[in-house]
Amino acid sequence: MARVINGTRAFAAPSRYIQGRNELDHLLEYTGIYGKNVFAIIDYFFYDQLSAKFQAMYQNGEGDIKIERFEGQITAEKIARTTELASPFAPDVIVGIGGGKTVDTAKAVADDLHRPVIVVPTTASTDAPASSLSVIYTEEGVHNGTRHYHKNPDLVLLDTEILVHAPIRYLVAGMGDALATYVEARANMASDSANYIGRGYRRTLAGMAVAKACQETILSKGYQAKLAAEQGLCTPDVEDVIEANTLLSGLGFQNTGCAGAHALNAGFSNLSGQECGRMLHGEFVAFGTLVQLILEQRPEEEFDRMFRFFKQVGLPTTLAGLGIDRNNHEALYKVAEASIKSYWTVEPFFLDAQTVFDGILATDRKGQCYE
Repeated sequence: MARVINGTRAFAAPSRYIQGRNELDHLLEYTGIYGKNVFAIIDYFFYDQLSAKFQAMYQNGEGDIKIERFEGQITAEKIARTTELASPFAPDVIVGIGGGKTVDTAKAVADDLHRPVIVVPTTASTDAPASSLSVIYTEEGVHNGTRHYHKNPDLVLLDTEILVHAPIRYLVAGMGDALATYVEARANMASDSANYIGRGYRRTLAGMAVAKACQETILSKGYQAKLAAEQGLCTPDVEDVIEANTLLSGLGFQNTGCAGAHALNAGFSNLSGQECGRMLHGEFVAFGTLVQLILEQRPEEEFDRMFRFFKQVGLPTTLAGLGIDRNNHEALYKVAEASIKSYWTVEPFFLDAQTVFDGILATDRKGQCYE
């Protein structure tokens, strides 16, 4: 986003956020607030289990539900196809259940049809559920832009009984994504860059406070939450980290803005699977956060706290941890070049592809010192 051009502040958030065990059992109650006809988009992994559950839930009610299976990338073409499937059903509300790509698709379909949307994440690996945007990709998985909406979701519904039984890697990746929130918010504040509300406004005190609370919650409770979640336990620490990964991070980035960490995620998306393996969004963002700290010349104690936490929970601190050969300079320079076209522009100092490339390799070397 560009620098702000006036003093107007703005803050955006979902209309409702509900988080607790077995809350998905009450979906009929929640959709009934908006109307009788429900169009649900469900991630392929949960499709068989949840489609049967919801068909039974709605069969004796006054409403009806139509369910679509989601798999693969979120593309402009897939959004258009899904909208075409939903339109004849005349849904009163759209429900998206699954990972970030599934819920982002549901938000896009709801926007196309001018209907309310309920998002139900099945992992705590992303801050997509609370935001008023969708990240779009090509079929090959290359970042292809961002679609913004005039409002946030009407309801963000989290069933922590489902979230706590997801593979632990997703919870940890969510921490990696969320730990970028305050680091990036601080960069946007330094350059007085606009946030992601409408045409872009100045940050509120609330936005910065949420971003800071997100970081402190994860750094202080993340490791204990990981230990508990590995046993399938939903302790208060787990609940707090789920909230930080989903709500605090989502509110933080939308109301304050992204910077270098997410710019590098966009850059890494240009690499093939052979060059970077099958990494999660939050893992790329986590490494990008370290690069941003290096290039901003942050104090050593801040590096040390972040690096040590990454090692403690299993977030990548080296290129090897991302499945990338540090000697493949051609590929890494491609990452740097692609990232420069993204959120690096909010930094309050000059950056070019060569500087980012050097920062990537410097971060990798520093990460090796923590091996």
